[in-house]
This record gives sequence, structure tokens and C-alpha cells, in this order.
Amino acid sequence: MERMQAPHPYVPRERILTDNELRRVWNAVGDNTFGKIVKLLILTGQRRGEICNLTGGMVSADTITLPATHTKNSRQHTFPLGEMAKSILGPPRPRDALFFTALGKTTPFNGFSPSTRKLDKQCGMSDWTLHDLRRTFASGLASLGVSLPVIERLLNHISGSFGGIVGVYQRYDFMPEMRDAITRWEAHVQTLVQN
Repeated sequence: MERMQAPHPYVPRERILTDNELRRVWNAVGDNTFGKIVKLLILTGQRRGEICNLTGGMVSADTITLPATHTKNSRQHTFPLGEMAKSILGPPRPRDALFFTALGKTTPFNGFSPSTRKLDKQCGMSDWTLHDLRRTFASGLASLGVSLPVIERLLNHISGSFGGIVGVYQRYDFMPEMRDAITRWEAHVQTLVQN
């Protein structure tokens, strides 16, 4: 142990995208598989692995339900879909993965490094990550007046407002409030990308 270096202290990222940067990213991605994933990350605030592993069976008419096996905290997560997200997902599909690596393949998309490098060039930014979109989503909702418990429900966080004893007794799903938050966020994003 004498020659081992102590681990570096964890420093959480603070980066969120400005409205202009978010517009640049949205407008730079296309409608290919990677572009659809990025747009869904912007619109839903979910984790990259959760979106790229979506299957048709997880998507209903107006919600997505991620099984516990697909979430970081191992808890099932149901959240509402807005109209923009629905249009990206398109019509209902079979129970297979929605985002394949290539036509005719049966494994979920995993080409993030080359796709992100290409996107960086297209949008003229390189100091950001896809996970920054999750932080941007949360901060953007707060700026629109969405309450912290609703934001945490959308992000599927079990600490913070729902930590400790509150997490044991608070079983309300916040679905109406989450639906309102998603509607407000999509309206904000729609305004950004149209300008």
C-alpha cells in the first residue's frame, strides 16, 4: 500500500448547457439513431443507458416505464412522454430494442464515442458530455418553476426529497405534476429550436 496513490477526490460536474448551446446540439443532430437518442435525452432527462436500451414493451401511449433492471437505483421508473418525444419515438413497435446499432442488428445502439465526436464538430462544442443534458434538463425545469420533488421524480432520484423516512412513506407518483413539467419543458425546447 505504500506505493499506491490515494484515489482522487470525486468532483461532480457542474456543466449545464445554455439555451443557445442546447439549440446548437438539437439542430446539429439528425434523425438517425444517435440523433433520436440525443433528442430524447434532452426531452426526458433520463440516463443514456436507459434511453438507448428502450424496448417497445416499455413505451405506452403516453408514458415510458423502465424496469428495475434498467435503472441505476434498481427501481422501476414510469415517467410521462410529451408530444415531441412521442413524435421521435414514432408509432408503437414490437417489444424489441428501439435503437439498434445498425439495420438488421438486434443489439442496442452503442456507438457513442464516434457519434459524439461527430456531433461536437457539427455543433461547434467540445466541452460537454451527454450526461450534461440530464443536468441541463433538471436545471431548466427549476428555472421554469417546477418544484424539486417533481424534478427528482422525473430523474428517478431516491435521495434528496425522497431520502430517509420520506422515501418509506411517500408513495404518491406525482404523475400529473410530472406531465405538467414535461409539457412546460417541451414548450421551452420547441421555442429554442424554432429560433
